[in-house]
Amino acid sequence: MTAPSAVPAPTTSTWRLMDAPRISSLDDPEAWAYQGMAQLHAAAELADLGNADAAPTPVGIMVALNNQSYVRKLRRLAVVDAPDGPQVVGNAVLNLQVRSNPELAIGLIVVHPEHRRQGIGTALAEWLRTTARAEGRTSVLAPVDFGAEPPEGEVLTPESGNGHVSAGLPGVHLARKQGLDLQIVERRSRVDLPVAPEAVARFEAESSAAAGDAYRVHTWTAPTPEEWIEQYAALEQALADDEPRGGLDMEADVWDAERIRGEEAAIAAKGDQYVVTAAEHVATGQLVAMTMLQWNDLKPDHSDQQATVVLKAHRGHRLGMLVKAVNLREHARLRPGSRRIYTWNNEENPHMLAINVALGFVPAGGCATFQGAL
Repeated sequence: MTAPSAVPAPTTSTWRLMDAPRISSLDDPEAWAYQGMAQLHAAAELADLGNADAAPTPVGIMVALNNQSYVRKLRRLAVVDAPDGPQVVGNAVLNLQVRSNPELAIGLIVVHPEHRRQGIGTALAEWLRTTARAEGRTSVLAPVDFGAEPPEGEVLTPESGNGHVSAGLPGVHLARKQGLDLQIVERRSRVDLPVAPEAVARFEAESSAAAGDAYRVHTWTAPTPEEWIEQYAALEQALADDEPRGGLDMEADVWDAERIRGEEAAIAAKGDQYVVTAAEHVATGQLVAMTMLQWNDLKPDHSDQQATVVLKAHRGHRLGMLVKAVNLREHARLRPGSRRIYTWNNEENPHMLAINVALGFVPAGGCATFQGAL
């Protein structure tokens, strides 16, 4: 098959559904589907979020689909057959956690802006439901990303009262049409770079003074040092256990050293890089806080904040600010050309939100997560 064009097919074209082919290289003849999925995500995010910074790369989609150890991933495509080759105009992703939440299906649907309101989203949603039921799942969770513009018209708020989303967004409309209810809202935030070095230095000095000699920091790039791998996995597990879930009916996923090594292999295969700063409790030799920044040179303008966590027993010593300030300094050294960083926080996590606001992060949209019975 020929590679798809970046220009969308006419909206009057007939679409069909197909499973995403499995490939091991972008040189595979079926790699057109991965180029098309990446183009689809970029077009949808540009229309819905105002930029395509978060859109996956073709190699990132391929690596994720081939990494099935902890989350089984299925993809269904809506395709238009155009004169210059097939074009992906819709995509459904079904994630099935392997070691937790045996009743839960996590579904994501993306439809090209120029091909909406043609039944593609509904058809993909029906595939998600049918497939999830066949897998024995009884509940479906659906995230819907949204941009930074103030909501217009009807506004939805979860029962917790934290955060809101416009009811008129296409993804929200589809989720409600499927009988799902809003359960939690996350905030996406952005900080433009460079953050003034003197400001980062001040935050580092103030938080280091608050932590005192009881803690020391360690910074590393891939791979995680063997001496820290078990404790790093424990921090990821603590984050999963403690993360606010609002009204979501789900349990924490499982993190262990094997999973960390698998994630590192996937990060390398995608061409991603990262820097981690962790805080060690000197008296016990235990890692008690950490944060990660991750980036890809195929997207040189931005980096993404990944996990940040401080163990409950060690909160109140400004360790969250300490590891984030040190990591920002190291990120500036390793990636001086980056122009912005994105981070995500649940609206029900005011402490971490306050740290990010102090560092200069501003709201840049978010994610509304819906859930309902199958």
